Amino acid sequence: MIKLLGLATLLFVSNISCRDNSLINNANSKNLVQPKTDSIFSIETRYQALKDSVIALRKIYKTQYQQSINKAEVVKLARASFIQLLEKDFFTIWNGTQWDFYGTTQIPQKGKIACGYFVTTILRDMGVKIDRVAMAETYSERLIKTLIKPEFIKKYVPFNLKNFVQEKQKEADNVYIVGLDNHVGFVIVENHQVWFLHSSVLQPGAVVKERADTSMALQINYYTVAGNLTADETFIKNWIQIQP
Repeated sequence: MIKLLGLATLLFVSNISCRDNSLINNANSKNLVQPKTDSIFSIETRYQALKDSVIALRKIYKTQYQQSINKAEVVKLARASFIQLLEKDFFTIWNGTQWDFYGTTQIPQKGKIACGYFVTTILRDMGVKIDRVAMAETYSERLIKTLIKPEFIKKYVPFNLKNFVQEKQKEADNVYIVGLDNHVGFVIVENHQVWFLHSSVLQPGAVVKERADTSMALQINYYTVAGNLTADETFIKNWIQIQP
């Protein structure tokens, strides 16, 4: 039997819980998750445990893919795990990390991070092969085209946020990298809800998760490129170390 694997399956790897499932809503319900700061383990230790668990998870999926007669199902489940890991695990530990235009920290909650580095650091630490520095400092459309096949990339000019959200609400759960006029972040579609995860120059000036339809960062935008990262089967196969 093939099962969806997540971090809960792999806690034995490190014996350290990498996830904090407590939800703390702020006044406008945009900043949804705050990592605990009273853990007996340092943030560095918890983050390394998270990264190590992802390595173990990818190895399990690779083995399942090699042994299964239903390889498409393994890819489907790996895609679901990738979405869950990014939104529930990596975002959670990075949430609230301060933004700065020159921010390049590689440790959540320590130092500051710019929008491009937020995207490339998470992808690298999830096991995606990416030049963290070069792709963080290039224009976002190049970043998207480097990772995602053209058929999974769409441009919106001029950008209409209402239409964009309505379009995504009709689609399956996926992770998008979205490049804006002067910004970049992740759009997550989950159960027909659309979220924007990014390191925001706007208030609160930190890594946040916002409803896409009310995100000011998305509203003040004309040129948008959206790349559907997880719909690209080649990307998922590469992530679990299967050559296309």
